[in-house]
Amino acid sequence: MEALQAVVLTSTQLRDMLTEAAKQGAALAVEELRADLHQTPEDSTLKKLRSYLADPGSLSNPIDSWADSGIIRRIQPTGRGKPKSTAWFMKFQRETGLAACPTRQSPAYGRRREWTFRDIRLAWNAYYRSRD
Repeated sequence: MEALQAVVLTSTQLRDMLTEAAKQGAALAVEELRADLHQTPEDSTLKKLRSYLADPGSLSNPIDSWADSGIIRRIQPTGRGKPKSTAWFMKFQRETGLAACPTRQSPAYGRRREWTFRDIRLAWNAYYRSRD
């Protein structure tokens, strides 16, 4: 029979360990909340879209999430860290069929058109698969 290792703690030691673990967990949660509060709605949407493109299972209903061309152009920045150009986006939507997909007017920016995350993902995969 193998010997098992055990750690024996007093109730005070256990309480102190649990208290310290709770403090560290709370500090991490507060740090994450602060980071979320400092994000603009566009940054939040971009983060959510990038996550969805990397893992389609990360979003339960991608037809309920929308993004405009400005966000799409920022998914994969240029080598200098800038958003892709408007000309790139025009070519992207033409070549992938995104231009023919249903759109809605942006609730925040009236005249901007928005596409669903699902349509963006299909276009993104088609565009970059054809470039490989």
